[in-house]
Amino acid sequence: MNHIKSPSLQENNLVSYGFRSSKAGTISYSGSCFSSTRNAIEGDHHILFVTMVEGKYDNCAIKVTDLEGNTSEPLQVPSFSVDFTAPELSKVGRFRVRSRNVEIGIKASEAGSLVYSGSCSGDLQHVKQGKSDVMVSFPGDGQYNDCELMLSDASGNTSQPLPLGTVFIDATPPVLAEIKPVAKKIHTNRPSYSFKTSKSGTLNFNGKCKGNVDKAVVGINHIALLTAEPGNYDDCSITLTDSSNNRSQPLKISPFEIVEDQS
Repeated sequence: MNHIKSPSLQENNLVSYGFRSSKAGTISYSGSCFSSTRNAIEGDHHILFVTMVEGKYDNCAIKVTDLEGNTSEPLQVPSFSVDFTAPELSKVGRFRVRSRNVEIGIKASEAGSLVYSGSCSGDLQHVKQGKSDVMVSFPGDGQYNDCELMLSDASGNTSQPLPLGTVFIDATPPVLAEIKPVAKKIHTNRPSYSFKTSKSGTLNFNGKCKGNVDKAVVGINHIALLTAEPGNYDDCSITLTDSSNNRSQPLKISPFEIVEDQS
């Protein structure tokens, strides 16, 4: 007798095994393996071992006794492991939205392959036992509540789905536009300035100009520019950062000159 290739099967306590016999006869089993198949024919066989407990099986053997009572040498079955336990997957630690990605910490009860379902995909396909960081990607801006992760182990056992919950993705930067520039020449160190923004957020002023506010709301905003002294102001600009940390392109403030009042 000798081994032959077997189809992969390990479910409901059944493990597939293939062998070839030179004669028909009766099969006997030894070790920790058992099968309901008792009769052997001449040629190839595929039998199903019934395994009742998890663990490593390394002492299984089979023999065939022909009609004349001749018994073959034991055929040692290659060792195999049986695992019926589904892995467990849970969220731990960080859950951070970055652009169109969510960085999430997960904990796996055993090593395996990650499966993503819903409107998301991931950079990590295989995880080790323990904690790992996963970057989950979404196709665009919007609200998503159908993304789930599952873990499949080497034996084909699959964990319960791990839902990410509701995820709000906003990767679009604000857009700023000048509405009412400062007059070319002025006599005040607090000139009025108007601009509009597509999103609310925090303002940052660059150049020699500062602002009297550090926040802006969607739509038109009227602010005062704070200047230190008379002179030309041609290097001023504004950027806005929204609540998702998207930053606008700089809005260049049209140049102006503060003229010292001679009176």
